[in-house]
Amino acid sequence: MRPSPSARLLRGALTAGAALGLSATVLSSPAQATDGWDRCPDNAVCGFSQPLYQGDMIVIRKPMLSLGSWDNRIRSFIVRLPGFSDAACFFPRPGLDPEGSTHFYTSESFDESAYPELDRAVSSVDIGPEADDFCGSESRYPVLYDNPRPRPATLPASGAFGDLNNDGYADVAARNLVGQLWTSHAYTSPGRNLLIGGGWEGMTKLTRHGDYDGDRNEDVLARDKAGVLWLYPGNGQGWFKPRVKIGGGWNTMRDLAAAGDLTGDGKADLLASDGDGVLWTYPGNGRGWFGARKKVGGGWKAVNELVGAGDMNSDKKADLVARDTAGKLWLYPGNGRGWFTTRKLIGTGGWNSHAELAGLGDVTGDGRPDVVAHGPGRESYEGRVRLRVYPGTADGHLLAPRDLGTLRSVGFAF
Repeated sequence: MRPSPSARLLRGALTAGAALGLSATVLSSPAQATDGWDRCPDNAVCGFSQPLYQGDMIVIRKPMLSLGSWDNRIRSFIVRLPGFSDAACFFPRPGLDPEGSTHFYTSESFDESAYPELDRAVSSVDIGPEADDFCGSESRYPVLYDNPRPRPATLPASGAFGDLNNDGYADVAARNLVGQLWTSHAYTSPGRNLLIGGGWEGMTKLTRHGDYDGDRNEDVLARDKAGVLWLYPGNGQGWFKPRVKIGGGWNTMRDLAAAGDLTGDGKADLLASDGDGVLWTYPGNGRGWFGARKKVGGGWKAVNELVGAGDMNSDKKADLVARDTAGKLWLYPGNGRGWFTTRKLIGTGGWNSHAELAGLGDVTGDGRPDVVAHGPGRESYEGRVRLRVYPGTADGHLLAPRDLGTLRSVGFAF
């Protein structure tokens, strides 16, 4: 059947909205009612202001923390997502707060569904292949298990990093699917899960390893899409003071790793590998930025992950853990002068199955720094990955992993 002129206009408006990259498009109902299935585009969820897919329509193409003018307006909806298991999760509260949320795979009018209480009571929406798994549970930040454990009171600086709120436990910082940054804390610790803020999707690298500006609080280094490197000074309570610009041109670096005191002067340093495979040490000055860089060496194109893991071999010098493109894990013992001695193999293979690796200091409470990994763990399933902690030993090796928490697959924890 040839589409009516009004239907063609509607499809044109939807196409224009998609071309602009809009997460939601609002369309008024045509003068003559058109079936919602004709109006709703593919690869989207459409909400309607009336039952049975009538009235004004909002087109939702990605998770929305707030519905704006559509808050508490949706009465019916159509799910036209591409995947067989793709779903829409509707939240009565803004910000994807999980309380009272419910997911659907098919189209419904709320007043005729099993959840009529959601009729004109939806304030945020999640969509996609993970929206069912996390609907009704926490999807905004990692949920930690019985790790981390409390650290020894006399923990040296080489293992004391990773504690954002100074409560004696390692903390996990994580960016979620909507660009928010959260900190997650052990449920046995005094800390609480905390929203730092939004807009962190604009960062292409996030790394941390202790104090960079001399106030003894954990800081974060972040590189934005324009190649500018920023210091986010920690306030010792789990969030940050106003950020400080370090400088531009950092997009030439393939990887960055906050690595602690590599040069033996008591100030935290930064490692960076450039596009030619050269590794550089940027000595920290203890005031939040860096001195003249020092060349460590070439050949680092074969390495796809750098981790400032702390003093892994108990010689009181900061070390580097690195994963190569073959999936092997190596320890590069620091020499206390800004570079490294002969590397040692600590993981024979399979480490490429971990999307990310991070050093958070002592996580397990034994006084030794550990390595945290994003990857499949026990009972892993679609839409959820495990955060796993590999306990460090006194001689630079790693023990069998323990489950640390769960993380949405689109999240990034460090």
